[in-house]
Amino acid sequence: MRTFILLCCSLPFLLSCSLPRSVFAPGDPGEDRPGRLMSIRIERWDTLRFSGLLGVRETASGLDYVLLDATGVKLLQAEVAGDGGYRMLQESGPLHRSRLPQFLAEALARIYLQEPDRLPCTGSWLYRLCREAGEGDFSVKSGHAGPFTVWRSTGHDPVRPGDEAVVYHQPWVGVKVKLARMETGR
Repeated sequence: MRTFILLCCSLPFLLSCSLPRSVFAPGDPGEDRPGRLMSIRIERWDTLRFSGLLGVRETASGLDYVLLDATGVKLLQAEVAGDGGYRMLQESGPLHRSRLPQFLAEALARIYLQEPDRLPCTGSWLYRLCREAGEGDFSVKSGHAGPFTVWRSTGHDPVRPGDEAVVYHQPWVGVKVKLARMETGR
């Protein structure tokens, strides 16, 4: 009898842990889209922690990224899946064995790959994924645990000419990542 009651009490909790979401898959299967080059600025509690370049290319399975320092030296290269999982391809320099590859993979998946199944929000009281539309292409995506905002992404996609930057923010740990499109000579 106690087992049955325990099962009845824990079952709703276990079922509410999964988050229904869509993972963006660009184009046809097997088709890769052209990459983009952006400047990246990572701050923690308003102190600059990293500034450099980020190359991102969406693939049929998610996206690939390469992180360069300001002089163009490759520091990280990884493949990112829609759920934020990643596979490290190259890691060197001062970021060797740091937690930055995992953080960056999770942030890029949240910005570019994860979408709620239904607008404006999908999920349960335990965790909700939301997207709010603003003016034009401006949007706000966020993840909520109960009444608290775990992360927030605001802005336009930096690949479009003339658009503003994307800002990813995790308020509880004081981390802010700003991605801005690089101007090319074309």
